[in-house]
Amino acid sequence: MRQNGKELVTMTTAPMNQHGSVPAPHPWSPMDPETHLNKNATFDTFVPGDSNRFARTVALAVAEGSGQDFNPLCIYGGSGLGKTHLLNAIGNYALVKDPTLKVRYVTSEEFTNEFIDALQNPSQSQGRIAEFNRRYRQVDVLLIDDIQFLGGKEATLEQFFHTFNSLYQASKRIVIASDVAPKNLKGFQQSLIARLQSGIVVGLNAPSLETRTAILRMTATMHGYDIPAETIDLLVEQYPDDIRTLKGALTRLAVIATLTGQSMTARFTKRELGIMA
Repeated sequence: MRQNGKELVTMTTAPMNQHGSVPAPHPWSPMDPETHLNKNATFDTFVPGDSNRFARTVALAVAEGSGQDFNPLCIYGGSGLGKTHLLNAIGNYALVKDPTLKVRYVTSEEFTNEFIDALQNPSQSQGRIAEFNRRYRQVDVLLIDDIQFLGGKEATLEQFFHTFNSLYQASKRIVIASDVAPKNLKGFQQSLIARLQSGIVVGLNAPSLETRTAILRMTATMHGYDIPAETIDLLVEQYPDDIRTLKGALTRLAVIATLTGQSMTARFTKRELGIMA
């Protein structure tokens, strides 16, 4: 839509809730309780560009079940570049192809906490460890995020090592995300690093200005935000490296604009984000 010569993305104003406040817009649906997958993080909502196209191609092959030579798949890159999105997209697509699959997405922190919880009560730990093992060693697709945070946690790393081996030997799909390449992981046994590098390792780089623009436009459309093209241009110039921060800035602006009845003009954006003119 164009208004007064400016290109706009149509916005649907969020209704007030029972407390009389406007809920913060959010593009993602609630987490699936069974798989822990974000159902809206799909390959269709992942914007490809030169920085991530190869990683997306490999991820799709794994999701289709045609990438056995890619097992395990390790995706690495800085914060906010799309690792979590790709992990969820793999799980969601795999379930579309075969709804009978057992898929589980988990962060390394969640994996650690569940393992520690299983050890808490000595009188019940044997049974709870067995339950923990069943939960993770009977899946068809394991997606583990931020694996770098397992570094130095010897007991948890040993448990993950055995889980990895069990799944790998059963030809189950394993996908891992990290902020660094496996060879640069700190506090990991070399044997586990070797396992992680035995499949394929793909990196994600900072997206180009064009890719950032496409991502922000898609986010605005999913939210229903009314945002001039000049504001999108301003935002993508301000946040060149981290898509998560870029989306967060857009959400913040939309909430303020909705609550105050203002338009998300470039002037409004500069003022609210403290950007010098």
